[in-house]
Amino acid sequence: MKGTLKLFLKIYLKYITKLVLLIHRPTIIAIAGSTNKSFVKDRIKRLLIKNNLSARANPKNFNTEIGLPLAILNLPSGYNSYKNWLPVIFRAPLTIGQFNFPKYLVLELGVSDQGDMKYLLSIIKPQISIITDITQRYLEGFSDMDKLVGEYELIAKRTCKNGILILNYDNIRVKGIQEKYKLKTYTFGLQDGANWQVIKIDRGVRGEKIKVDHNGVIKDFSINKFGEHHAYALLVELIIKHELKI
Repeated sequence: MKGTLKLFLKIYLKYITKLVLLIHRPTIIAIAGSTNKSFVKDRIKRLLIKNNLSARANPKNFNTEIGLPLAILNLPSGYNSYKNWLPVIFRAPLTIGQFNFPKYLVLELGVSDQGDMKYLLSIIKPQISIITDITQRYLEGFSDMDKLVGEYELIAKRTCKNGILILNYDNIRVKGIQEKYKLKTYTFGLQDGANWQVIKIDRGVRGEKIKVDHNGVIKDFSINKFGEHHAYALLVELIIKHELKI
């Protein structure tokens, strides 16, 4: 995509999206992190829909400066074709008065360079913010880990004052964010001290059985997938379920 078109789309879609959000005022659940964003996003969306709550989430990798507005407006991408972008440009204003706008937006935020998070958070203001992990995966776009962590901290800073922060307790840098912001915070992980803790994982033939401890109450869950990242996603789902009382 040529630079001129990209700049136009970036500004054009941003302000239409902000207007749509101002009019419809959905609850925004934002998910950031170096890993596991998509699994967490999918579990939350399924939870909401299962409980008859209307929800929309990013399709594919629509989590960037242009992709995020497209996801919120429920519009396709024109990718690298001027011709394909024309109907998107014309349809965008029509989304302002769209009927049946979802009550919840479950939005994955993609960060690869410094300034990415700041820009995405100039479009949305989350009521619930989740940080799944912070690793060196995107460190090449930052001068050091402190800069990378600072980028993710912006989501806590931008979260509504009466909102919720959900943090991975097993990552010391993520866990430390709760000390800097006066937000209602829940933690999840495999380590002792997490509000929602996986205390045992048993691998079966078709998936895993997971034992979860929350405030001394232990419950068993089964998932038809393998890997600790799915256990983490389950914990976030349980926190959302608890917070929304569904």
